[in-house]
Amino acid sequence: MKKLLALFLVLGLLFTAAFAYEDTVKVSVSGTGYFNVYLDEEGIDLEGGISDLYVSVLPTSGSVTSPATITANFSIDVLGTNASLSNISVMTDLFDLVYYNYSLYNDGYIFNYVGERTLEFTPKLGIEGVSLTVYFADIATETDLDNATNDTNNFFDDAVALKVGVTNLDLFDATIFGAFYDTDTTNATSAYGYAAHLGLTGKDILEGLSVNLAYAYEATSSYLVEAAYSKSFEMAPVTLTVSPYFAYSEGTVSYYDSYSGDGWAAPWGSKLVKVGLNAQAGVTDEITFSADLTPTYDLAANSFTLPVTLALAYASDVASANVKASWSDAVNAATDVTVDADLTVTAVENLTVKAAAKYLVSTNELGYNVEAYYVYGPLTTGFFFGTLFDGTIHTYSTWYLYLKASVSF
Repeated sequence: MKKLLALFLVLGLLFTAAFAYEDTVKVSVSGTGYFNVYLDEEGIDLEGGISDLYVSVLPTSGSVTSPATITANFSIDVLGTNASLSNISVMTDLFDLVYYNYSLYNDGYIFNYVGERTLEFTPKLGIEGVSLTVYFADIATETDLDNATNDTNNFFDDAVALKVGVTNLDLFDATIFGAFYDTDTTNATSAYGYAAHLGLTGKDILEGLSVNLAYAYEATSSYLVEAAYSKSFEMAPVTLTVSPYFAYSEGTVSYYDSYSGDGWAAPWGSKLVKVGLNAQAGVTDEITFSADLTPTYDLAANSFTLPVTLALAYASDVASANVKASWSDAVNAATDVTVDADLTVTAVENLTVKAAAKYLVSTNELGYNVEAYYVYGPLTTGFFFGTLFDGTIHTYSTWYLYLKASVSF
């Protein structure tokens, strides 16, 4: 907490001095304060803090040639008295500069979540439809400003990357991303790599088409070719969407983390062709039926699979329900079926009741849970019970009561 207060003080002094001419410095603070209480089989747990705490500093008049807005993002665990800095950004008329106190999702194909800290620099070019962003990732922390020895050290043990976006073309938008980095984090040796990714997204007559080409050299070469297209056809009351897809890659890149927060990952290591077929039909105004079939041919394994999902959904003002049956491969594993069902009812204002169930046919496993919660202003109180928790079926049941409070400022 002392470090946080010291940082606030330093920022305040710097910008008070910087804009001390005829300008008035304006400080804006926003965030979300929360407090949670959980009671389960093991007792009571308390949580409390401030999330998404934004502090911005800017001059209120325009006498400064290039006024800057400074924004800092923190999270504070009040009960644990811990504070952490997420990022600091400087926004001016000429450029934006952001320091992230963590690795960054730079590019989904060759260079994301790399290093320990990231600096992002975006000059404002003034060219319509063209953007430029420069990244610096701190891979290895080894700077020694007071070193009287003759140790052999690398001058460069980090990474630089460049992204160019072009959106003023007629038939597609383009993104070019390139990176140069050290693949060896030891002090005395060096092994450098480089990578590039070209992404094309179609528009106008090419709408629905995307093409990605990636190449990396890290002692050996790796490359990736990916193409996808999606087209919908309306045949009332049915909407049919056809999505052919092709991916072929050789090798993989070391400085790449596949996690992107939504479960998607670039298809490194894939050699496949597939066609997604999705049909949706409105049975009534409140009931919808859908079917997904994705015949897939794996070129490397010389194998064919057929994932299938059938779903039925109901939605009204007071309730919603879903039932879904999924086959990982309806051809070779017809009994490997997962059935998911859920129900949400809000018949009484502010009171919601939920129930869910999952059944694995091949192993005869059944999981379920029920949850009820009541919302009163910033307070939410509720109860959870069941064997199905976060999508996993347990052999035991779990329960907990909770009280949550959240206020934005």
